[in-house]
Amino acid sequence: MEEKNMAVGTQAIDFTFDTLKEKNVKLYDKLKEANKTYLIFLRYYGCTACQLDIMELIDEYHRFVEKNAQVLLVLQSTPESILAQHKGPEIPFTIVCDPDQKIYKLYQLPAAQSKEELLPADQMDNFMQKVARCQARGLEHGTYEGEELQLPAAFLLDQNGKVLYAKRAKSLIDMPTIDEVAQML
Repeated sequence: MEEKNMAVGTQAIDFTFDTLKEKNVKLYDKLKEANKTYLIFLRYYGCTACQLDIMELIDEYHRFVEKNAQVLLVLQSTPESILAQHKGPEIPFTIVCDPDQKIYKLYQLPAAQSKEELLPADQMDNFMQKVARCQARGLEHGTYEGEELQLPAAFLLDQNGKVLYAKRAKSLIDMPTIDEVAQML
C-alpha cells in the first residue's frame, strides 16, 4: 500500500476522538498541550502484548513528562471495555478510543494478511521474550475487539502537527522501544 499520508515532514491529518473521560477531542487541540506528542497505534486493550506495552509506557511515562512530551495511544477498544478490564495503576496518558477503526483507516494503517505476517518466524525469539514479560506481570488476555491482525504504528508529532518520525510496523514486534522514542523527544 502506498503511504500517502503521515510521512516525515508532512502535516498530520487532524481527527476528532473520544478518550476514557472526554468526547470530541481534536488532535490539533491536544497537540498544543506538549512540545511533542508520541502517537502510537496498537490493537485493543484485551491483547496481552498491548497491555504490556501500556504497562511499560505507564512505568516510563516520567521520561515523556520530563521532556514536555505526551503520549496519545490509539486502541480499537471502547472506553467501557478498557475501564472494565484495566486493573493496573492509573493511566497517566491519553487513550484514544477508536472501536470503529476510523483513525486507523484515515492514517492508512493496514492489518496483516495472516498470522504469519503479524508474527514472522524470524521474530519469534523477541515475541517469546515479550510473552515472558507478560507472564511476569501476571497479564491475561481480555476481550477481543477490532481487527485481530491489525499492525501497529508510531508517529512523533510537534505542536503544529508536523510529523517528525513515522513507523508503520511490518509485524507485531516491529516497533520502537521506549528508549528509542525517548531519544527523539
